[in-house]
Amino acid sequence: MKIKIWVMLALVGFLASACSIKKMAIRQMVGTMQESKKVFEQENDLDLAEVALGSNLKLLEGLQVHDPENAQLNLFLAEGYSSYALAFVEDKFEQYEYTDEDKADYHRKRAINFYNRARKYAGIVLADLLDVDDPNKIPELEDKDLKARLDKLDKDDIAAVFWYAMSWGSATNLDRENMEALAQLSKIEMMMAKVKEWDPSFYYAGPYMFEGVYYGSRTKMLNGDPERSVKAFKKALEITKKKFLIIPYFYAKTYCVQYQNQKCFEENLNYVIETPADILPEQILANTLAKRKAERLLKLKDELFLSDE
Repeated sequence: MKIKIWVMLALVGFLASACSIKKMAIRQMVGTMQESKKVFEQENDLDLAEVALGSNLKLLEGLQVHDPENAQLNLFLAEGYSSYALAFVEDKFEQYEYTDEDKADYHRKRAINFYNRARKYAGIVLADLLDVDDPNKIPELEDKDLKARLDKLDKDDIAAVFWYAMSWGSATNLDRENMEALAQLSKIEMMMAKVKEWDPSFYYAGPYMFEGVYYGSRTKMLNGDPERSVKAFKKALEITKKKFLIIPYFYAKTYCVQYQNQKCFEENLNYVIETPADILPEQILANTLAKRKAERLLKLKDELFLSDE
């Protein structure tokens, strides 16, 4: 009997050790991915980037199964799925937005799905920081309670808050008929305000770009604010020295179209088109994407702006 007990204890010890070794290997692998990410962001071929990012995300998800509480891995997945949704899925939605309603709706729903997946992974990290026992309960927090919990965090927690809010807000922006989702906008705005308080330049002025899109893509009746949108976009352009070309693209697509400022629309898109993607060498991929989007959007000028006649 004693021998059996010792054998069982030894087996348990072996399994625990094997599990620890596996997690160590995963964490070493994740640690090297930051450098790989830099190489990926310098890619100039969008088709190659789409295939590579999709494959890498499934690889990361496979690793996450074996180390589900790994904060760095979960945030890689949150950023990765947000980027994939914006760069490749939402981009397909935009291709058909004004020409094929069925195809546009298909890709819109795919983008929402990937943004929600990004929020799920960011939520695993954020729930722990906010002392919430289930990530799904974060949206259920009352605004006052959420603010109190956010106020207990510090700048070291910025990535979890940013990617959760960014993915949540991006999904909501594509799902404007979902009144339940729209009712949560105050929480998203609160999170981004906290990110801006900690570091307004985070992820290439991400908080200001989000603010510009948020207030510039809605009518005043739906909480749009053209003055605040313009101010936010100009601040984002100032922080990035106009080198992150996705910002002037979104300036044109949201505020300039919503508030029918054709001059602003043309100036921003022409700037994106005429500026070389390598003006920001570490973000060639994002800039190449912005240039493709700008060229496509500029061709729709006559459909997007009301005639003076």
